[in-house]
Amino acid sequence: MTRMPELQERNSGTFQHANWPRKGIFCPSLAGLVSFMLAVGIGCGSSGSQNYSSTQQGLATPPPPTQINSYFGTTGDVWSTSINRTASQINGEDRTLHGIQFAGSIIGTFNSSNGFLNLSLTTTPTELTDQKIGFALEIPGRAGLIRYGDIFHALVPLAPADGCTIIGGTVTYEYVTLPGASVAAAWAPTIDTTYGTFQITTDGNIWNFSTITQFTLSGGSPANPGSGLPAGFCGIGAAGYAVTAASNSNNPPLATVTMGFGPSGFFLEDNGSSQATPVGVVPSNALGAGVGAIGVVQPSGALNTGNVVGGQYLGFFYEPGIHAGGAETQLASFGCSGVGCPQPSSPTAIVGGVFPNTGGTSPVDEPNMPPSQNITIDLGPQDPNNNGLYPSAMITISGVSFPAAAVVGNLEQKYAIFLIAEDIIDNTPLGIYLFQQ
Repeated sequence: MTRMPELQERNSGTFQHANWPRKGIFCPSLAGLVSFMLAVGIGCGSSGSQNYSSTQQGLATPPPPTQINSYFGTTGDVWSTSINRTASQINGEDRTLHGIQFAGSIIGTFNSSNGFLNLSLTTTPTELTDQKIGFALEIPGRAGLIRYGDIFHALVPLAPADGCTIIGGTVTYEYVTLPGASVAAAWAPTIDTTYGTFQITTDGNIWNFSTITQFTLSGGSPANPGSGLPAGFCGIGAAGYAVTAASNSNNPPLATVTMGFGPSGFFLEDNGSSQATPVGVVPSNALGAGVGAIGVVQPSGALNTGNVVGGQYLGFFYEPGIHAGGAETQLASFGCSGVGCPQPSSPTAIVGGVFPNTGGTSPVDEPNMPPSQNITIDLGPQDPNNNGLYPSAMITISGVSFPAAAVVGNLEQKYAIFLIAEDIIDNTPLGIYLFQQ
């Protein structure tokens, strides 16, 4: 089955900042530090973050994007990725699997292909033996999506890891569950968390989380809610700068939560689904099910849904676990324009699909070919109490409709759409992640 993506609007909660003093990384207690280092190899050190006393709400004005950026990512494992646009080089590593030994380094080059970064991998770890291709979609220094290998490999969402994002006052984020392929990272839409919101306040490098809400796909309260988030701190480690929150629970011991916050509003959480050590640690389930969560800063006002679905998007169509535990990750495009494009079924819908591939045992994507137009995302009504949240969205693929939920936000005047749905035909989660072009 073939499938597709879209984005547009500014976070009005940003504020200007001047010459705030730099501070060192907050060093946690020994127990918290041990849990933190076991999860992602992070230790105390000097910081590139800033402290401030401003009472203004929102995110600080993002720094100008650069050509070389580092990212934290998750598939349930914690990943690090560096994208160097000056040298057209990419480096990555599964830090959970390979720690800091560099035994699992991925090295490659890339060129531009219809908006995507087309990867040519020259060095790969054992689990990617014979894999020479891959694709990425990057908003430099803001957010990204990457797939190392062919379409049967997992999608790795990417949050910037070059510094600690500056937050003023109380900021609200909204998210959808990020599903995984393994049984441990499964998502049961009737009892597990599908979407929700939370709030953040910061004090230097200390991050406090509150007002966490969680809902199932049908909008009810989950039977298996997330455990919540203890206070965390922002520091640097093997995967770059990240916010971590180590649980004090010992029965059973819960994994450390790792989070990435982009300067323009992107959010990514890893709940330790595949944490290797110490033995006996179980996923934190901090915000819900799956391997974690993906989302955005909540817009300050209701979005114009017509503007959202009127854009053109690129991204990924992702079905983890569809092939007996193996993923299917396809390049996608949404927002067809011009003569011959199918008309959306409603004013809140957008049409698209995935790009073709060569097929075979190791399919090669063809993003320069016309994408299919057999998928409709109908966002439906926006939640009246949560700007940018669409809890009753619907996905229709070749005439078959699936229930879904989506969050939409603005990453510097361009929309991002993150959606999770229940594929009732293949009985697997379905994610669509799109950036407006």
